Amino acid sequence: MHGWILSAGISWAGDVAWYVGLAWSAAQVTTPAGAGLVMGIGALPKALILLYGGALADRLDGRRTMILANLARIVVLVAASAAVLVWGLSLGLLVAVAVVFGAVDALYTPASGTLPRRMVRSEDLVKLSAGTQLATRLATFAGAPLGGLLVAHGGLVTVMLVDAASFVVIALALAFVVKPRLPQPASSGRSVRADLRDGFAYLKRDVRARTLVIAFSGLNLCVGPVLAVGLVQRTHQAGWGPAWYGWFEACSGIAAAAGALVAIRWKPADLARSGLLALVVQAAGCAMIGVVPRLAVFVAMAMIGCTAGIASAQLSAAFQQSVDPSYLGRSFSIVNLSDEALMPLAMTGFGALISLSSISVACGVVGVLFALLMLWAATRVHVDSAGARLGERT
Repeated sequence: MHGWILSAGISWAGDVAWYVGLAWSAAQVTTPAGAGLVMGIGALPKALILLYGGALADRLDGRRTMILANLARIVVLVAASAAVLVWGLSLGLLVAVAVVFGAVDALYTPASGTLPRRMVRSEDLVKLSAGTQLATRLATFAGAPLGGLLVAHGGLVTVMLVDAASFVVIALALAFVVKPRLPQPASSGRSVRADLRDGFAYLKRDVRARTLVIAFSGLNLCVGPVLAVGLVQRTHQAGWGPAWYGWFEACSGIAAAAGALVAIRWKPADLARSGLLALVVQAAGCAMIGVVPRLAVFVAMAMIGCTAGIASAQLSAAFQQSVDPSYLGRSFSIVNLSDEALMPLAMTGFGALISLSSISVACGVVGVLFALLMLWAATRVHVDSAGARLGERT
């Protein structure tokens, strides 16, 4: 478990440093439109391949798939570094690397979703999820300034080589430290397409799994635009300045780390219901951002961060416990696809809602919808859980 948490932190720190270096380098060699292309183009192959990646994750060994994906990342980064040294930095090279990384992520991400269930006992899944979240939060604080320092003093080549080294560490950890205690149940479909159809059919007949997939897909589409668009617009329109925006984000990150620590100690009877109800508090924080004064925004961000830390750990564990192990990769890929495919639409729609009304109205509407979705999901999983317990007694 500790090896998995450590490798997750190293991976996240390397990713954050890479994206900082990529964004800065793109800004140096192309126009703002070109830089936007570089930063966004990787989502396209990931969105196109992600569902197939989930089906493959349920057919193949997840740990081996992750190792091979990391080796592919290393090869790409080393080859790109050599290309920069020989031919120099160019828009085409940056786009090519972003596209390949997006495709590899589509294979790596669903495979990573199949491992926690196989590594630890069911009662330790919250600890694993909370520890992983805490590691990634701390890695974000370290990775962002690291990426800035590396690209400033060594250029993108240095960033790529450091990121490649992080992938070497992760591959070695997966190969020699992370040892699943349970075998992976493989899907039995005739083909990948048949497995995809079977994955959707499984969610159609399993109420609890379907409810969690819908809740997971919806919560990011609600809170993401509020933090990425609403908070920025509120800070700008109020004339508070970018420094305050940074402090707001830092408050949320610290609170999320604290929430993850709380989740390690707190053991509610129904993890899914507890996590979903905690997100109702997060929805209230989203609504507050649009109306409260500056100092109260810190309270709202602390509410969002702390409940994210608690709910993410509890819901991740509930997801692993609730979804049939042979469908974990496909279910995980569907949740991730909502972020990749629908998040741009959610961001655009939220921005349009602000333009048509106001920040306070937009945040309030999204906060209410967010809370209603979580309450609906909490009711569904509670009824399904109660029905399952009744069935066991009879």
